Amino acid sequence: MTICVDTLTPKDENGVIRLAQISDPHLFANKAAGFLGINPWQSLSAVVEQLAEEAPLDLLLVTGDISQDHSATAYLHFADAVAPLALPTYALPGNHDAPKLMSETLRDTSVQYGRRILAGGWQILLLDSTVLGLPAGHLALDELRWLHGVLNSTESCPTLVALHHHPKPTGCAWLDQHGLDNGVEFLSLLSRFPQVKAVLWGHVHQEMDLWHEHIRLLAVPSTSIQFLPKNDGFALDLAQPGYRMLNLHPDGTLTTEVKRVAGSAFLPDHSATGY
Repeated sequence: MTICVDTLTPKDENGVIRLAQISDPHLFANKAAGFLGINPWQSLSAVVEQLAEEAPLDLLLVTGDISQDHSATAYLHFADAVAPLALPTYALPGNHDAPKLMSETLRDTSVQYGRRILAGGWQILLLDSTVLGLPAGHLALDELRWLHGVLNSTESCPTLVALHHHPKPTGCAWLDQHGLDNGVEFLSLLSRFPQVKAVLWGHVHQEMDLWHEHIRLLAVPSTSIQFLPKNDGFALDLAQPGYRMLNLHPDGTLTTEVKRVAGSAFLPDHSATGY
């Protein structure tokens, strides 16, 4: 990932950064392609349409699995989908992505494949937890060293850390075998730094809101299908596509809420046993 630092000034007169997080669009090169009973292009478009009503926003964060078919066209479709928001947009890869292709394809779009964002006194650190060919995640030693180094040198800066894989179990046995395999080590590192306020992730296609010591742990629904919470076997939920809103306050506190597309337009195929 590119080691870049972007500085954003909040639009809010009180200095609050308003951040939207989306994840797991699972797009195809063919916009008409279905994904376990829904059309992921249409569901992403519905989420973006609702996000446009959240203005003023300061930035959009995308936590992986943009493409389902590893196509450059899917990444371009994603950039086209979020372009009407006219927001600084930052993405990190998920296990269904092709990181090198993703980086190269997004380079000439408004979606940045970034590393570190400074916004209204906060910093947002983007990590790559993907492992080539595996659905589970791992943070490599170089990734952990980079994270430690940044946190060690920015002790006064309230911090969000974002990645794709979940560092804490969901309670779904089938899904937890595909989590972050060194999540305990990762959270132990973060717990040493009081400026770390929250960790954000995707991958689990469901809402989660937990704590690890002083750190809030937050998962976001998918913009496509949803996984049924607390279910040992693979199962899809009837909940609609969604996103997470976060307000990052100058005093280092945050408030957050998950929102979903209204109605029931996106109903999955309940006969699906996996993907």
